Amino acid sequence: MSGRPRTVSLASDDRARIPFALLAVLLLVSSIAIVAVLESRDRPEVDVDQGLAVDRAESIATGEIRHAVVRATDDAAKEPVSSTDGADTAFADAVDSDDVFEQYLALRIYRDVAVSLASAEQEIGHDRTAVASVERLDWDDGDDLESAIDRIDLEQTDDDVLTATVEDVELTVEHDGEETVSERRDITVSVGTNALELRDRTSEFEEQLETGFFEADEFYDGFGRYFAARMYPYVWGKAYYDRLVSNDRTFHNLTPNEHTEVMANDAVFALQEASFGTADPYEHHATFLPTICMANDLASEAGDIDLDELLGEQLEDEINESDGLCESDFIDTEGEIDYPEPPTIQEIVLTLLEDNVDTDVEIQAHPFADIAYMELVAGLAMDDVESEFNDSLEGHERFSGVYLEDYFADEPANQDAADAIDGLGEQLADLEELIDETAPMSDLTDDSMESVYDVEIDTSETGPTKHDQLPETERPGENWSRIDRSYTTSGGDASVSIDVVSDDGAGFDDRELTEVELAYETDVGVIETWRHDNETFLDPITNVTVPLEQVRTDWKRPVTYSASYEIDADLAENIDVERERGLESPFGTDSWNESYGFVGNFDGIETDAAGETFDLDATSVGAQERELEDEIEGSSRSIVTESDLERAIPYSSDPDVDVEPRDRTLLYDWVIGELNRTHEAVVTSVAPHETNLWSMLEQPSPLGEVEDNVRSVENELVYENTTGSYENTADLLRAEVRKQYFEAIYEHIETVESYHEETIDGGAGMIDDLLGGLLDAGNDLLGAPLEFVESMLDPESQPEDARAPAPDSELLEATSYQVEASPTYLSLEPVNRSDVPAVRPEGGTLLEADPTSEHASMGAGYFNAVGFPGLPLLPVPSLSFLQLDVYSLEVQGEYARFEVRANSGDPAASDETTYVRQDTRVSLETPPWADQDELAVGSVEPIGFENRLVVPVVVPSPQLLPRGTPGVGDMWQSTTLDVPREECSTAWNDVGASFEPDEQGESDECISDETELELPVGG
Repeated sequence: MSGRPRTVSLASDDRARIPFALLAVLLLVSSIAIVAVLESRDRPEVDVDQGLAVDRAESIATGEIRHAVVRATDDAAKEPVSSTDGADTAFADAVDSDDVFEQYLALRIYRDVAVSLASAEQEIGHDRTAVASVERLDWDDGDDLESAIDRIDLEQTDDDVLTATVEDVELTVEHDGEETVSERRDITVSVGTNALELRDRTSEFEEQLETGFFEADEFYDGFGRYFAARMYPYVWGKAYYDRLVSNDRTFHNLTPNEHTEVMANDAVFALQEASFGTADPYEHHATFLPTICMANDLASEAGDIDLDELLGEQLEDEINESDGLCESDFIDTEGEIDYPEPPTIQEIVLTLLEDNVDTDVEIQAHPFADIAYMELVAGLAMDDVESEFNDSLEGHERFSGVYLEDYFADEPANQDAADAIDGLGEQLADLEELIDETAPMSDLTDDSMESVYDVEIDTSETGPTKHDQLPETERPGENWSRIDRSYTTSGGDASVSIDVVSDDGAGFDDRELTEVELAYETDVGVIETWRHDNETFLDPITNVTVPLEQVRTDWKRPVTYSASYEIDADLAENIDVERERGLESPFGTDSWNESYGFVGNFDGIETDAAGETFDLDATSVGAQERELEDEIEGSSRSIVTESDLERAIPYSSDPDVDVEPRDRTLLYDWVIGELNRTHEAVVTSVAPHETNLWSMLEQPSPLGEVEDNVRSVENELVYENTTGSYENTADLLRAEVRKQYFEAIYEHIETVESYHEETIDGGAGMIDDLLGGLLDAGNDLLGAPLEFVESMLDPESQPEDARAPAPDSELLEATSYQVEASPTYLSLEPVNRSDVPAVRPEGGTLLEADPTSEHASMGAGYFNAVGFPGLPLLPVPSLSFLQLDVYSLEVQGEYARFEVRANSGDPAASDETTYVRQDTRVSLETPPWADQDELAVGSVEPIGFENRLVVPVVVPSPQLLPRGTPGVGDMWQSTTLDVPREECSTAWNDVGASFEPDEQGESDECISDETELELPVGG
């Protein structure tokens, strides 16, 4: 059946059904609510013009900041504060004393930025203004100043590019005088400026002025090396002129302060070139007169230096015609010089240096030979050597009278200086002991005689051997064991035969001397006790059962023994001459044509050897045979076995036999006469070793070459009279004494060679000792300076003054520098404002001027450690191979004003940048709104320096170079010459501004007053 579908009421339906009509109602209500909310919000306002206005304010601020940074850096360069001395408390509290300049620059930039921004604004449209500002400070508040410094961040990104960031710059846009928008931003600018580069180069220049010889990072770097490049050849050249050219001391003072002044200034100008690529343009004007006057001084003192060649005819005539030229104010630094170019400093010093220092020297074997000779002769001293050989040596072309006089002196001059050296005094003491005590107490000739006549015996034995069996009893039966045996003898007979071997060979070793045959015969009895292994018996006394025993005896005669001995000898075992030559007829006697005459050689050594071997007193063969037989038979009652017989024979297998020459005293005198001829031949004929001074100052020592020269004549002289075998023991002794003489020479050469190398190796400590602690011995005070001097002699290694290229920059075009120093030339004489307008009182301002104020631009002083004739190095025996002296030079300097200018093509810095160092106090002008007009920020330190140079000078002694005038050093020990050991200039330890000569008075303080140690050598 069909009908309409069934319907369900919403109220009664239990399923989750939502009618579409209800959904529509809900959507409608929601839409109305959303619209209501949207209509209730404020409408956003987007003002594009205000954002552009803030950016415009930043653009304005950036331009002002860039100009302020350039201006502030240029101004800071003119007054580069480096110390808070004299600063107001607020500034001193605000900065870190380790980096005053950068913080001072930051504050200066902040000040200039604040002032610039305060007056900079720009109209935007007709009713709005863009302005920028930084926080205003309380310039009397250290915290405010420190905060301002912290808001300036500086970075030098390139040599001439400075990047500066100013933090928290407030950018404001105003509309009709009312602020509409404000924002804080950090603004960074990069500017091209020479100021920091000038500061860095000037700081490097100042650091170079303070760099000592041993502080240099490179071989030729810093004032110490530049100064040394001038002073070393100058001092060495004068020293060698005195040593080798003049007959007397031409230069009583090697380091006068007025010449040190010239050298120091030349080094300073060279450092200006190295640091800035240029030197003060008035350098040649300022140095002209001091240079030619120094050259004139040298030429006047050293008569054979051609002044015309050195200075030129025009300059020479001018000097000769004007007595006061070198004392006058000759040079107008702004005028023109109407004279030819003077010689350079290098030309002057190399004139002295090249011709003399690079001179070959000779090392003689003479002193070593003399010590060796003394050791060969007992009790001989140097006076005896002089007496024996001086006359003959004076007649030889190799030795001058001056050389011999110095050679045979009692001790080297200035021995006390050597004693002051740690280690060297000990070395010299060892050598002196060798010369004065050890050598005279030695007697190598007597020792050689002992060696020649010494015989070492070597005996080979066979036996003793027993030729018969010892007696024994028969076993009683089976099961019997022997428990005891003993032998008896009533004595025996011995027979000894000693045969001398006839050996005509010439060899020294394994010479057959004697054969000994020994026979012995005796009767031997035996007593044996046997025990039965099993049977026993009852002892009736002790009532104890004991083993069964029985005793048996037997005799067997005769029993014979024998032994044989072969006695060989090594003759003169400990000699050093050639043994392979052999000795003719060693066991016979010889009569030769020498003054010693008859020679016994080793005659009779055969029986002596037998006697020593068997401890016999007899000296003939027959008597020795009987003595040995008696010795054996005396022990015959105890001789049963081979061992018994061996103990009865008084035998030694290797005794020493000493043979006495026929006349020991006569033989000794004869061989010493032969040695005298050998010694004179060595002294006069051994070629000296030719070397140069530098080899004497380096390792390995060239003394080894002297030893080679001696060895070249050794064989010829040792075996001068020996064509083949040694004729006899006297001939052998002569060769052995000569050989020992040569060995002693080598030993002493090697000893002194070792001392030599130790001395060179310990040069730092040695010079430190000589200077009484004035220096730090942590440096190579001898080796490094000598290496530097040697380089001055080699054209390929001569140091040249370097030039500094100007740096490339991203923002700057090619940069040129100009140096202007006041005074241009640092003089030992103080200057005032009439001489140098830049002179100011100490710690004043640029506007302060006192016409009476004086400025001391240089102080110089020297100290001579030893004095003429120098320190004797390695005296053998009373000479020295080298003579050393040491000078300690000190230079102090300070400019009244030091100015460096740089030009570049930077559009923002079209004017030149000037960097000035002058002893002044600096105040910073505060902004107009500040409560105070200025802020004292500290002081500018002038360019000043202090540098010390050690100048060791080593010259050859007469033993190395027997000409000229021996010695080195100033003549301050002379009682007739007024030559000071040390001297300091007027302004010593008082250089700089506000110099007051009256305060100097008569003070004689100088370099040695800087140490509390006792100075050696007449200190």
